[in-house]
Amino acid sequence: MRAVEVQIHNFRSIHDATIQLETLSLMAGANNSGKSNVIDAIRLFYGEFKWDAKRDAPVLAGQDSESWVEIEFKPTEEELSQLKDEYRSDAGTFRVRNYVSPSTDAGGKVRAGYYAYEGGVLSENLFYGAKNVGSGKIGHPVYIPAVSKVDESTKLSGPSALRDLVAEVLNKVVADSPAYEKLATAFGAFEGAIKTETDSTGQSLKALEEEVSDEISDWDATFSLAIQSLQPDEILKTLVKPQLVDQSHGGEIDQARFGAGFQRHLVYSLIKLAAKHANPVKVTTGKKEFSPQLTWILFEEPEAFLHPSQEEVLHASLLTLVEDHTTQVLLTTHSSRLVSRSMDDLTRLVRLRRDNGVTTSHQISQAQLDTMFSDALVADDSITPIGTTAAEIDQAALMAALKMELWMQATRTTAFFSNRVILVEGASEVALYSYLVTRGQLTPPARGLAVIDCMGKYNIHRFVALLGAFGIDHSVLYDGDNGGSHDQEVTAAITAAKSGYSKRVTRLAKDLETELGVTPLSKNESHRKPQYLLYHLEKNLIDTARLEALKNEIMALATQ
Repeated sequence: MRAVEVQIHNFRSIHDATIQLETLSLMAGANNSGKSNVIDAIRLFYGEFKWDAKRDAPVLAGQDSESWVEIEFKPTEEELSQLKDEYRSDAGTFRVRNYVSPSTDAGGKVRAGYYAYEGGVLSENLFYGAKNVGSGKIGHPVYIPAVSKVDESTKLSGPSALRDLVAEVLNKVVADSPAYEKLATAFGAFEGAIKTETDSTGQSLKALEEEVSDEISDWDATFSLAIQSLQPDEILKTLVKPQLVDQSHGGEIDQARFGAGFQRHLVYSLIKLAAKHANPVKVTTGKKEFSPQLTWILFEEPEAFLHPSQEEVLHASLLTLVEDHTTQVLLTTHSSRLVSRSMDDLTRLVRLRRDNGVTTSHQISQAQLDTMFSDALVADDSITPIGTTAAEIDQAALMAALKMELWMQATRTTAFFSNRVILVEGASEVALYSYLVTRGQLTPPARGLAVIDCMGKYNIHRFVALLGAFGIDHSVLYDGDNGGSHDQEVTAAITAAKSGYSKRVTRLAKDLETELGVTPLSKNESHRKPQYLLYHLEKNLIDTARLEALKNEIMALATQ
């Protein structure tokens, strides 16, 4: 089973948010956009902690006083056959809403706990008749926070990242373990023998059972001391002890000596090994109680303290981990490396933004991505005709697809973490902005600003459409080329792609060099444009008034 959608209503900064989920989903956004609030809402759904109105109620009141989290699950075919008929949707899913704070609905009924949908309508009855259905019906989460102490993450006596992750491996091992089978048999023999053994006074557990039973015989009851076999959870708590051993002297090392970097590397290593040893789901037959398998790893900033090369391995390990169809992962991240994948992976990206204290979520579906790609091809054809034959059209589509793949680089995916993006034609504009900021000649005009190279003005309409789909505020700076280079068609394509998140579009009459009074290079030397421009800045060869005018325009693009 896996979760396919989560809806959050009136929780902290989130008034209403609907998030589509894949087996591995990533949440990105600027700081304080609400990523951790989504994670905590899911944890609250599972009862990981209790509602605290001072902490969890929205500061800015929503349209009603209800607070709930609702998740739609898609079981496997085997699991679906065990689900009560009334809970099944036509799509082979079921939805459960947890009123995380007791709420009064429109009909005046007070609701608290878990309610499912029946026939597409929220039921009047609790899901499976229980106020707290537990992990048996809806899976369970494994929460890995962004920052915590080492002992909090590695203890086995209580909830921790290490315990949860080791339990996942241990449970799979125990299922087919001859050693565990022998242990269970030994416990049975131990129970039979230990009760009859006596101490020096002749007392035994069996005698104690009989004495207590005599005392309560009038109540038609007997007393017994049952010795339970060790379950995996008890093995973890009582028999397994995590140790760090110094390789030089063989002695144990105090975990407190290690900091956050060690903690993250340890969790990273556990996930990597869990992925390596993950087992496929066992197919069972016959009707039985609905108890689907879902372990939901909620991982905040997995890249923290990791070397960039480890980020790549971690990402690959997580993809392997979710292949067992019983594990799902939701990450919050500030790493452009984790986002910089194929364009096809953009459907798993959730971008959050916060405006006036309220968080909203933005995603793109595969159908929307396909439409955006088709629209981009139409715009391409309007700028420079791509041809009419099937071969010419296929070639143009392939080239356009490769352009989009080139776009997904870490330097450009910083846009998903920015409050404002300035889209520019190429490397010269990016180099100019970086030079001015690093030399102290320009103070970054906005918090969370990114200047993104679009690899030429013929691609700008793609970026405008994509950033708009993810709710990213952006502006555009491009060359008019004195009306040449298909200027009219490029302008029309940019205008058609604009959305409410397109804030300012500036068209230079000719190009950047002309604006600054720099003699342009010839076309066969265009690859030298960035360093050529910076040379003029370094040597103070640019007119001060022209430079100030351009700096003011950058300020406007970043703030208006």
